[in-house]
Amino acid sequence: MMTPWKTLARSLCLAVGLLQAGALAAADLMPTAREREQPIDIEADSFSAEREGWVAAAGGVRIRQGDTQVTADRVRVNKQTGEIVAEGNVVLIRRGQAATRTERLVYNYKTGRGLTPEIDLQVGPLRILARDAVREADETYSLQETIVTTCTNAPGHQHYHLRGRSATMRPNEYVALSGATPCFMGVPFFYFPYWRREFDEHYGWRFEPGYESDLGAYLLSTYQFQLIDFGGENNNSLDSRSHFDYRTERGWALGQDLVWYGGPAGAGHQGFISGYSIMDDKPMDPDWDRDPRREVVEDSRYRVTLRHDSHLSPRDFLTVRSSYLSDSYLLEDFYEDEYRDLIQPESYAAYSHAENGFAFGLNVYQRANDFYDAVNRVPEAWFDVMRTSIAGSRFYYESQSSGGWLEREFADYGNPSNTVAEAYDTLRFDTRQAIYMPNTLFGFLSVVPRAVYRGTYYGDTFLDPADATASTNAVPRSPELADGAGLRNLFEFGVESSFKAYGLYEDQAGRFRHVVEPYINYTFVPEPNLRPVQLLRFDAVDELDKEHHVRFGTRHQIQRRIGDEVRVLLDADLFGVYDIEDANDESRFRHIGIKSRYRPADGIRFQLDGLYDVEESEVEEVNVWATLWNNELWEAAGEMFYRPDESTLLAGSLTFALSDHWTVNVYSRYEAETSRLEEQAGYIQYNLDCISFRLRGSFYPGFTRDDGTEREAKYKVGFYAWLRAFPGAPRNRLAGLRDL
Repeated sequence: MMTPWKTLARSLCLAVGLLQAGALAAADLMPTAREREQPIDIEADSFSAEREGWVAAAGGVRIRQGDTQVTADRVRVNKQTGEIVAEGNVVLIRRGQAATRTERLVYNYKTGRGLTPEIDLQVGPLRILARDAVREADETYSLQETIVTTCTNAPGHQHYHLRGRSATMRPNEYVALSGATPCFMGVPFFYFPYWRREFDEHYGWRFEPGYESDLGAYLLSTYQFQLIDFGGENNNSLDSRSHFDYRTERGWALGQDLVWYGGPAGAGHQGFISGYSIMDDKPMDPDWDRDPRREVVEDSRYRVTLRHDSHLSPRDFLTVRSSYLSDSYLLEDFYEDEYRDLIQPESYAAYSHAENGFAFGLNVYQRANDFYDAVNRVPEAWFDVMRTSIAGSRFYYESQSSGGWLEREFADYGNPSNTVAEAYDTLRFDTRQAIYMPNTLFGFLSVVPRAVYRGTYYGDTFLDPADATASTNAVPRSPELADGAGLRNLFEFGVESSFKAYGLYEDQAGRFRHVVEPYINYTFVPEPNLRPVQLLRFDAVDELDKEHHVRFGTRHQIQRRIGDEVRVLLDADLFGVYDIEDANDESRFRHIGIKSRYRPADGIRFQLDGLYDVEESEVEEVNVWATLWNNELWEAAGEMFYRPDESTLLAGSLTFALSDHWTVNVYSRYEAETSRLEEQAGYIQYNLDCISFRLRGSFYPGFTRDDGTEREAKYKVGFYAWLRAFPGAPRNRLAGLRDL
């Protein structure tokens, strides 16, 4: 019911500042001066005028100012003194999310001071409770009897918290406690005279205790804090990460990182430089390490890593990667997860610029560590033109070109018994120029003939094919006989033809469409004037040779419309390759293969890639991934990789949530080619509302080496604890493929 007082109050444009709490994005608790100048809007069931300038509102009171609103049972506003007093179930809402709840809120918009007894404030992932909170003129808050936690339970029942006699809080920045006592399950276990926490969730301490048979018991500690705040809406900053690690079998290790952030995530500038030093008490384990190259590994081990990514503009991108290591075994010994992903660290700088129809860039690759093979590109420029119509005609043009100084270097482990091939280098320019003429016959058949020229210039070539072996790892010498510069000319002629057909079907889930695309691609490349055996070899460009083959197959897609989205349930390519005449002047049915991704429903992902050698009547290679899951209750993931006479690797992982609190996982990796269980691992995890604990173990069974000696078993035990409000859960051994 609209009362006269309500009509009057709604029409008042008062410069009243409301107490604002940081939403989950850690917004400012108080309005700025500009915000305090905005008018407010008051709704209530009833209004009344009191003496000395007070206006009272009661019953479902709601006060709005911009993105901030306060709801309460009763509110009193004094236009003369600037005070607002809200009482009874007071809830302050910022940008649609509840920020704090209290029984009483008092704020003076003229003096900028406020008092909120028994505050319960959510700032980002942190929950801050205080008996009293006073807003000072410098926009900081003085808090009394303060508790900081991420737990959601009622006060007195949090699983962990830090309690301080007093605290200072600056919205959007930090909270600092004096006389802080951390408590777990209500039991205090330490004391900090001073404790400070940035609201940015990635600051603070990280601890990882554990045990490994070759490392001993260990404690890995990292402290991250902000060195410089550059300001801006994207929280641009320079951060520090300090590492203090101890392993009982290997000794102490120290590290220091500098991390920088600038601009929005994924579109600005970010990177780090990291130094890590290990005084290794046991760089070589006589039971595990029988490689003679281990003998050159010294006690002092280290690495320096630089990574940087810059989006210079929406079309310009710069990336830098480099790692300088003390030895080639450092990653395997101390960075196992990183070593699994990339055995040899990258070292390059690359710039690229993309336009609508073309792109270009400049790359510099330079080996940073002598004990790795490498192809240096110092530098190499490239320029690509995307397929585009020629003056509106039926012809289309595309090209890829690159050129630079290339150098091939071979690994040198510093061991006198290690024979090293000599490095070689040359100037190389490569260009591919292609013309296409798309046609549609009979209204459905796509026919695209093409003509391609590929020219590659070499500053040096071999005089005689017999000398080409000098460019391989097998012969430790550089090419001595050369015939000077050479231009290899490759001509390609071909045609690709395809058409699409589809059928509509229906099942219990609704209608779906099956799209079939048969295709054939004919390629003829005459013998070039320079064969691969006459060229210095750096990459796949130097392996190009004559070709005459046909690739044929069918592409399949099963699509289902779900709302406005067309979801691809199956995407598969079944193909075969027949060599009319290969580089060795032989004709043969090379292979048939499949590449497929299958995702029929949420909770099912399947991938199958494989090749079958028709002439040898054997499978060349098979890689299978499968992932099944049921929301957050369980997940099963499996992988199989097969290559004849090399590997038949089987890996599987099963994760099951026994309850809201308990989760278990098992993981196995078995190499059938050697009949050896390579790893058996798993973990048990216990979840509270705000903390997770994980106990993980891995066992690597012993085995008999080829020389008849025994290798002892190896095992690891790790304990992890992390706050669920922050990232930090350890990575699983075999992650399910949910994003295929």
